[in-house]
Amino acid sequence: MKILLLTPPTDLARSYGGLKEFSNPEPSLGLAYIAALLRENGYDVAILDGYVNQFSVDETAVKIAGIKPDILGISVLTTSAFVVEKIVEKVQKLLPDTLIVMGNLHASLFAEELLTKKQADVIVHQEGEYTMLELADAVKKKTGLETIKGISYLKNGTIQNNELRPFIENLDTLPFPAWDLFEMEKYQTDPRTSVKGRKQVLSEMQILASRGCPYACTFCSSRTTKSQGNKYRMRKPERVVDEIEHFHNKYRSTVFSFSDLAFPLVKSHAIQVCEEIIKRGLNKKISWFSEPRVKPLDRETLRIMKQSGCARVCFGIESGNQETIDALKKGFTLDDVRQAVAMAKFEGLDVDGMFMLGLPGETKEMSWKTINFAKELGVRFAILNLFVPYPGCELYDVLKSQNKIKATGWDAFTSYPSYGGGEPVYVPDGRTRQELIETQNKGMRSFYLQPRFILRQLRDFRFSDLRKYYAGLKTMLFPRRK
Repeated sequence: MKILLLTPPTDLARSYGGLKEFSNPEPSLGLAYIAALLRENGYDVAILDGYVNQFSVDETAVKIAGIKPDILGISVLTTSAFVVEKIVEKVQKLLPDTLIVMGNLHASLFAEELLTKKQADVIVHQEGEYTMLELADAVKKKTGLETIKGISYLKNGTIQNNELRPFIENLDTLPFPAWDLFEMEKYQTDPRTSVKGRKQVLSEMQILASRGCPYACTFCSSRTTKSQGNKYRMRKPERVVDEIEHFHNKYRSTVFSFSDLAFPLVKSHAIQVCEEIIKRGLNKKISWFSEPRVKPLDRETLRIMKQSGCARVCFGIESGNQETIDALKKGFTLDDVRQAVAMAKFEGLDVDGMFMLGLPGETKEMSWKTINFAKELGVRFAILNLFVPYPGCELYDVLKSQNKIKATGWDAFTSYPSYGGGEPVYVPDGRTRQELIETQNKGMRSFYLQPRFILRQLRDFRFSDLRKYYAGLKTMLFPRRK
């Protein structure tokens, strides 16, 4: 029995315009875990990444038809939902007997709609590893689906919602991700993700040390019960480092990226991971980076992170306005941000910051406070997204109920409509779409044309990145509009 797992294509040009060079696709960690468990249990598994290959709908459907899977599993995020519908429509005609299974957050949130429209046969909720294994067993043995926890499906024209599966408590029961099923040479670094002084044979290798998040940020959908949940579950430090060592030896990978919702979060766990890396001498062979929270984070943790090979941290700062941070339930102050950035720099780490413009209640003046705060902090890169209320987060439900989300389709949910020719899906009261787009454009230029930013990039310049820098500069100076 053949199982094909698909990362559907998303139009990078529509999502990012000329900035697509700075938004390189990564292989799907979720599919890599699912594939590994299925293969460990004897199944013939393949992975098709339409995203990194930038396949068209027709190309994707033809590729799938050529493989002729018995089960097609599709990872569906909001930005790919529209194209998934088109792909499925063609696949159902070419392979009418293939079982179409959808997972990931968007599919889970809109399970009833997808099943009613017969775009999917089965929807997998939450973590997919053991659910997909049981589903494959049921298909192979031709037994019913009634006892499989964590799925929704149609039975005699009626939607059946089985009992949800408990979250995986012991993450160490999972095998290492099946990265060998991806065309790893196609995933490349860019100036933001490369590590200074470290030769990278491949793009950074993703590592997961934990799942879940106990915090309640109103814009985040990943920590909800429909996704990873709010319970923070940690892998054993030894197991995490076993994985780093394994893929370093197998692929000569020298840069690793922690893909956790927040790492480090629990100090004792982070220190044990770092100590294990140092104990094995891996800190001399690899570098790594992560996205920790501003709090709790202290100098002792940052110091051992640096010693163990951490090269960079990226903070989710979101805003330069305290009232906005409070409304987002971030749980820190602007002074906390200043302190965290200063501590990380003192310990020798590069620091990036993620920010959002156009949040609820935000005025133009408040947007500029955020832009100027990013400049004040002196972060290496400032990711200045337009706020997008993705389905599954608290703010999506609030704004949807107020009829304030304006989108022509799911593919309009992008943080950079300014450069892809689109329109913001949400505009705060009292502001216009054009003004919001202009603020993002001017904010990007204000940050990235700073003399200190330019000098730093010249210092670390790699000739291989010349095309990317040129495309980024051209896009900022002459943003594409409809």
